Formats: sequence, C-alpha cells, structure tokens
Amino acid sequence: MALRFRHCLAAWVIIGLGFVVPASQRIQDPDIWWHIKTGELISASRAVPASDSYSFTSLGQPWTAHEWLSEVIFFGVFAHFGFIGIIFLRAVLICAMFAAIYVLVRKKLEHGLAALGVTALCGLAGWQLWSPRPQLFTYLLLAGLLLILGRSARTRALWLAVPTFWLWSNLHGAWLFGFAIMVIILADAATTSLREGKPAHARRMAFVCLCSLLVVLVGPSPLERLVYPLHYFTGRVATAYISDFRSPDFWDPMSIPYEMLLMGLGALLYLGRKPMRPSEWALLILTFHLSLFSVRHIPLFSIIAAPILAAQFQSALERYGAAGQPVPAGLRESRFVNLLILLMLPVLVWARLPKANDEAHCINGELFPVHAARFLSEQATIGGGKLLNTYNWGGYLIFHLYPRYLVSIDGRADVHHEHMTKRIRALEKLSPNWEKELRALNPDVILWPRAEPLAVLLRRDSNWRVLYDDDIAVIFVRR
Repeated sequence: MALRFRHCLAAWVIIGLGFVVPASQRIQDPDIWWHIKTGELISASRAVPASDSYSFTSLGQPWTAHEWLSEVIFFGVFAHFGFIGIIFLRAVLICAMFAAIYVLVRKKLEHGLAALGVTALCGLAGWQLWSPRPQLFTYLLLAGLLLILGRSARTRALWLAVPTFWLWSNLHGAWLFGFAIMVIILADAATTSLREGKPAHARRMAFVCLCSLLVVLVGPSPLERLVYPLHYFTGRVATAYISDFRSPDFWDPMSIPYEMLLMGLGALLYLGRKPMRPSEWALLILTFHLSLFSVRHIPLFSIIAAPILAAQFQSALERYGAAGQPVPAGLRESRFVNLLILLMLPVLVWARLPKANDEAHCINGELFPVHAARFLSEQATIGGGKLLNTYNWGGYLIFHLYPRYLVSIDGRADVHHEHMTKRIRALEKLSPNWEKELRALNPDVILWPRAEPLAVLLRRDSNWRVLYDDDIAVIFVRR
C-alpha cells in the first residue's frame, strides 16, 4: 500500500520540529552537569545519595537525588556516547513528545493539515524549556497519561497509569502535577459513571488513583520522593531566584510561540464553541494560570491545551462547513514524494548533529568557564578545595572538578535555599554586606565571571590576587 502524503508530512513535521531543531542546539543547560555526575555516583555506589557532598556550604546536609533514574539514564548515555549522546537523547525525547501530542490532536481533529498546525503550535510553545534535564521526561509522560485517560477512563487499560506513575516518580518530581491532573479527570468521569448507574467504573477509577499514589513508595528514598514536590509550596525551594520560575517575558522573542498559542486558543474557543467537560475547564484554567505565573509550566499548559484546541478546531470546521476536505489525489498517492521525504529525514538529522564529540563543538562555551575549569583541573588542589562560584556555573564545576573542589552553590534549589536567597545572592548583586558574606564563606578559590562587579572589586582587594584570567572567567586566590 502506498504511503499517504499526509502521513509523511506528519513525520516531517514531528521529526523536523521535534528532532532536527533541538539536535542543532549546543548544550547550554547549567544543571545537566551535576545530573550526569550524580548518575555516575549512583551507578558506582548502587545507592542514591542521602546527603550533600558537592558543596562546602551545605556539606553533609540531607539531600536526596529524587530524580535518580533520570540521572542514571543521563550518565549511561554520556558514558557510552558522550556529549552527542546527550544532545541526541534530548532530541529523541522532544520528538517523542511531538508524536504523542500529534496522536492526542489527531484523535480530536480529522483534518490532517490542521492537526499538524495544532501540533506544531502546542509543541513549540514551550521550546525555551527544551533543555536536557529530567523535566523532558515529564512532558512525554504527561502526554502519555492524557492518552491513557482519554482512551481508557472506563476500561481496564486505565491500569497503565499505575506503572506510569512509578516511572514518573523516579524520573522527575512533577509526577505530583500529573497525579493531580489524573484525579481531576477521573473524578469528572467517575461522577458521570455514577449518574449512569455504573458504580464499578467509579470504584476502578478510585482504586487506580490510590494504587498510583502508593506505587510512588516503591523504589529508593520513597518518602523523600513522595514529599519533595511539596517543597515548592512550602518555600524550601527558592523559586524566585530561578529564571525558569519567573513569569513569561512577552518582550522576549522566545515567548512568541507561547503568545501565538494563547491567541489561537482564544480564537478557537470562540469559533468552535464546543461544550467542554468540567475537568477540561478546570485543567485549562489551572495550567493557564500556572503558565502565566512561571515559564516552567508553559510546556505543561501547551500539552493540556492540545486536545482542547483540536476539539474546538474540529467544531469550528464543522460549524463553517470546512471539515473533512481531502488532500488532492496527486499528493496523496505520490510514491516519489513520500520516498524522498523519508530518505531526507535521517540525512537532515545527521547533518544537524555536532561534527565532533567534544565540548568545543557540543556545548555553548560562552556560558561556562571552560578554560578556567581546565586550568584548575591541571593544577594542584588549592587549600581545602573550597570554590566560590556563581549559581549557573556550579553544575559545570561539579562535573569537571569534583571531588577535588567543592562548590559554593549549584542548581539544587532545595539544598541551597539559604545561599540562593542570602549569601551568594549578596555577592552576585554586590549588596552592602557583601564583604561580611565573603568572610563567612571563607573560600580558598574564587572563580567568577570576569565582567561581574565582584570580580572588578576583588582585583583591587589586597587580600586576593588573580591566578588566572580569560575573556569569560577570572580565578582569585588568597595572597
């Protein structure tokens, strides 16, 4: 049977947007480095860390790698395939997310080209969060959960949610968000089942929710993984310090896809006017609020919005008599076009990957102190190895210098809450009490961005001398 053009076009859009685009981006996430290092420690010790060993500011304090499975995966990929492996894994996860969104959309929208448009709009809305981090697993699992709930809320296939939450809770802390979504959807479906006189369906849904919550306790550090997501509501995680948790900046061109999604959603809700279930309204309003509150929630909102957009688009097409228009026969049955597209995909993917599997080609060297870290690694350890650094450089320095040097701060927001809100922030912002905070930290080495105010002042400080200097970073040691 000949491949249909619309199916090849779907593959082109999904793989093109979901794979080729991120495959061409070099690594610039500051947290992937300590994730890889943690995966290495877990693989070597066969145990999940229970306390901090990376920093001198929080050394020995309780810390659990609640995303341990993601970190083991990242390390395994890096150990076998290097930096290109991490880039490739990111692209594969995003590509799989696009495919899952397309399936969600296609179930609600018959028009193939319109389905591709909705998929592209929803997938690209969160593209600024396409970092190689555990949250990529959350995007994919959320789309998968919606597929399970949309297809099998009243069938035994609903039990697939249980292993999904076991996997999710070991990969990323946002499993609680997915669990709340499932509760809202199943509570709505259970109410309908009770009204229809089918209490067995409602009992099954309730039991699935209970088992999905209990299964979180299966695995390393069960209680820590169970309660960790609550830290974001108790204030233990300094979300105000982390850029991902800030509200979207609509002056930033990176927010344009998200803005287009909001406008498209408003237009289709007006044009389609398809009645929505209470759970759909609840999830749409909740995730819309969260996306305005924090950039990190935009991909979650876009995935929730995808099937709703598709249903409203289908309703609008039916209302205005444009539904079900066929693809022209010449395009639908063109074997040559189909074959050409499918052969171009692997060539294009390969062409977009870095040419060499090293840091020079695979990471954004302007964002990390590449040469400064190499300089320290080649020297004898200075003093006790206490290294003062900025937040964004902590993970990279852990990756290259641990255990010889212990950093002052890194991306583990739950561990470094005090330093994010007080000490390191005072040095980064050069608060009036910065000298007092520097004395309290008492570092052996300071590795700081060259152009930052603290580096400028330390050049004039008689207590410190420059050991290394380049265009990005400067290293200070005590005189």
